[in-house]
Amino acid sequence: MKKTFDNILLATDSPAASLVAIQRTCNFAIKFGSDITALFITREKEKDFEDSINYIKGYTSSKGIKLEIVHKKGALNTETVKQLRQESYSLVILGASENSVKVKWGSSEVYKVITNTKCPVISYCENAEIANVKEIVLPLTDSPNTRLKVPYCALLAKAFGSTVHIYGVSKNGSKDTQKLIESYIRQTERYFLERRVKYSVDSNYGVKVPDSIIAYGEHLKADLVVTMTDSESATIFSKSYVEQLVYQCNIPVMYVQSSDVGLALASGN
Repeated sequence: MKKTFDNILLATDSPAASLVAIQRTCNFAIKFGSDITALFITREKEKDFEDSINYIKGYTSSKGIKLEIVHKKGALNTETVKQLRQESYSLVILGASENSVKVKWGSSEVYKVITNTKCPVISYCENAEIANVKEIVLPLTDSPNTRLKVPYCALLAKAFGSTVHIYGVSKNGSKDTQKLIESYIRQTERYFLERRVKYSVDSNYGVKVPDSIIAYGEHLKADLVVTMTDSESATIFSKSYVEQLVYQCNIPVMYVQSSDVGLALASGN
């Protein structure tokens, strides 16, 4: 794979969420040899992030990680998108305040970042636990693009020694839908077997998809859910699916864009 998380943008508007996001960002940087740009966004006082800044400076310095720190005043979406326009990043990690997760004027700041970003986005809320990426939930639907996120799961699983839990799921319970998703599951299994990725398989059909994914992740005590954004939103899930995960899922979620084909599966997968 040519593309990895070589340049990470950490964007946070919450001192509480920043601590979790910083630790996860630094872990990614160690695993993938990444550079980090840490964007601290404040409404008023920059000193609110003093502890977070001291922590990331000390940690990255001790590990030899290249770090750039940026201070901005404004909203999470506005300042993050501005930074993305200035430099090319392969991963965005958000440490979002409770207010940025909530719906305002039609959608939340976190959702706006996700829909305005070309690379994968991982969102950590203020109550997210600091944990290793050991259990990953991989929902597979009947969307043709659902498998585009499989290589990201393999990449993360290999780096962190994770188990990927393949989860076939759809609001449609028909036999044709189940047959299609089960074919996607078999393709994904082959992909993981070739790369020696640990995995399990489960499925659930005729259900409310976002609720089912959240419940499954909580049951497994998952550390990360990996899902698509626009492709699955426009078909099986509807636009509100991604938003529902943003608003209701306390498990960190990686949102992969269907236009991001840097890690697309090889032919047939």
